[in-house]
Amino acid sequence: MDSFPTLFLLTYQLQCHKRILDPGALRNDSEEMSAALEPILRSSWQTTAGVSALAGVLSHHIVFRPYEIDGAAWNLVFTYIGLFVALCIVYAQIAGFGFFASLCRTLLVATTYNVSLTASILVYRAFFHRLRSFPGPFMTKLSRFDTLQKVVKTTRGCEDIQRLHKKYGNVVRIGPRELSINLPSAIPLIYGSFTRTIKSLWYEHVSPETDEISLNSTRHPKAHKMRKMLWERALGFRAKAGRTMNITKYSMLFSFDVMGLVGFSKDFQMVESETEHPAIKGVHESMMAIGVLGTVPWLLSMLGKIPGAAGGYARFTRWCHEQLQEKRKIIASERASLKDQDPQDIMSWLVKAMEDGDPCAPPGDQAVEEDARLLIIAGSDTVASAITNALYYLAKNPDCYQALQDAIWQHFPNGDSEWTYKKARAVLYLDWVIYETLRLRPSVPGGLTRVTPPEGLIIDDFFIPGDIVISVPTYTMQRDERYWPDALSFKPERWEGLSTEKVPWIPFTKGQGSCPGKRLAIMEMRMVLGRIALRYNISFHTGVTTEDVKFPFKDTFTQTLPPLDLVFTPILR
Repeated sequence: MDSFPTLFLLTYQLQCHKRILDPGALRNDSEEMSAALEPILRSSWQTTAGVSALAGVLSHHIVFRPYEIDGAAWNLVFTYIGLFVALCIVYAQIAGFGFFASLCRTLLVATTYNVSLTASILVYRAFFHRLRSFPGPFMTKLSRFDTLQKVVKTTRGCEDIQRLHKKYGNVVRIGPRELSINLPSAIPLIYGSFTRTIKSLWYEHVSPETDEISLNSTRHPKAHKMRKMLWERALGFRAKAGRTMNITKYSMLFSFDVMGLVGFSKDFQMVESETEHPAIKGVHESMMAIGVLGTVPWLLSMLGKIPGAAGGYARFTRWCHEQLQEKRKIIASERASLKDQDPQDIMSWLVKAMEDGDPCAPPGDQAVEEDARLLIIAGSDTVASAITNALYYLAKNPDCYQALQDAIWQHFPNGDSEWTYKKARAVLYLDWVIYETLRLRPSVPGGLTRVTPPEGLIIDDFFIPGDIVISVPTYTMQRDERYWPDALSFKPERWEGLSTEKVPWIPFTKGQGSCPGKRLAIMEMRMVLGRIALRYNISFHTGVTTEDVKFPFKDTFTQTLPPLDLVFTPILR
C-alpha cells in the first residue's frame, strides 16, 4: 500500500524531467499557455478594468494590511515598474496588440488598480479601521501626509500634538494606525522595564538589519538589552568675561568637546578654535530633514537610500568612520606592543568588546559605526540644547538665578578654588533647575513611538488594539496643568519634595529604552551651570528686557535653537 504513492510520485517526476529535457514539449507548453491567456488579455475594456480594480482591493487586504512594508518601499516601486513593463510586453507578444494599444491597455490596468487600491485604503482607514472610534482630525486618519505638510510649515510638531490633545482629549489618533496618549499611566506600560511594546518602524530608517544599526535603532528587545549593557559599563567611568556670547554656539562646541573626550579620549578642540567642525555642521543640516520627513517613516527610509540625498550628513558619516578607524589603530598598536590597558572611553569599550567576541558587543562593523554616530549626536546635541535652554530660563528669571547662586555659594564659600563635583551634587537647587528646564523643554520634545503587542494593551479605560503605533507626547505631558500647577512657568522650587520617578517627567524616557547617557548628561549640566553661577552674573545684552526675549525652537526630532546672546559679568568677591 505504501509503495503506490511513491510510485506515483516517481512517475510524475519522470514526466516533468522529460518535459524539461524536451524542447518540443516546452514549446507546446508555451503555446498552450499563450492560447489560454489570449482571450483573457483580449477581454473588453470594462472587464479588464473590473479585474484590475478587484486586484487593487485584494492586494490592499492581502499584502498591505497584514505586513510591515514601510522599509520595503523601494522594492515595491521597482516591482510595480517591472510588472508594468512586463504587462505591456505580454499584451504585445501574446495578445497581438500594437505598441500604442498595448500601452493603453497597460495604463488602463495600472490606473484602475491604483484608484482601487487607494480607495480601498482610504475607505478602510476612515470607516473600518480598528482605530476608527478614537478621535482625531479626519485627514490624519487617512494619511500622515497631512501631518507632514503642517510640520513643513511650522517645524513645531510637538506643539501641534499639544493642540490636538487640548481639542480631542487624552488619546488622539494622529495617523492611520498611530495614537498619541497623554496619560501618566501610559508611561510604564509603553516605556517601562516590563513593557510588551517594541520600537516602531521609524527606527529602521537607516536599515532593518540588526548588524547595521546603532543601539538606539535596535528594535528587538533582547538585542537592545545586550548592547545596552555594554554601553552602561562604558559610561560607568568617567567663559569669556564682560562681553556678549552666543551661548547656543558655545554650548554646542563644549558638548562636542566633552563627547570627544568621553567617547574617543580625544579633544576635538572646538571651544578653543571657536569653530564648529564642517562634519558636525552637516549633522545639523540633516536633522531638519529627519524632523520633517520622520512624520512619514517610509518616505524618510526611501529618500535616505537615494545616493547623494544624505547631503551634509555624508560628511559626518565619513568623519565618524575616520575617528573609529583611528581608535582601532590605537587599540591594535597597544595590543601589538603588549601594553593593552582597560578601556578609557566608550568607543574603546565597544571596539574591544567586538574583538573579544563579547555577546553585548555591536553585531557588525556597520553597527559599531552607527553607534559612533549615535554617541556624538545624542551625547552632544541634546546636552547642548539643555544647557542653552537652562541659561535662557535663568537669564529670563533673575530671581531663580540669584537663588541658584546663593545655593552654590553656600556650598563653596571660598569660590571656585574649592570646586569639586562631589560637592556640586549636594546642591539641590542646581538639580531643580536642570529638572525644570528639561520639563519645559525636553531635548527630544516629541513622543517616542512604540508598537503594541499582538494581544493589544489596556491603558486606563482604553483598549489599544495590537500592532498599533503609540507614543506619549513628552512636551505635552510635561506642560499639562493637570499634573503640573502653573505648568508654563519656570519654577525650580516646585521640585522640592518631588521625585523624578513619581511624576510624569520623561525627557530621558523610561525602562530598557531609556537613555544610557542620562547620568553623564546631568553631570555635564551640573558642572557647566554650577561653575557659571559661581563665577558670573548673566543677563541679556544691554537694552533688552526679559519680557522682550523670545527664544523659539524647532522640533527636528532633537531641538534646533536660534542664537542666544548673553552677557557674562565676573563676580567680584
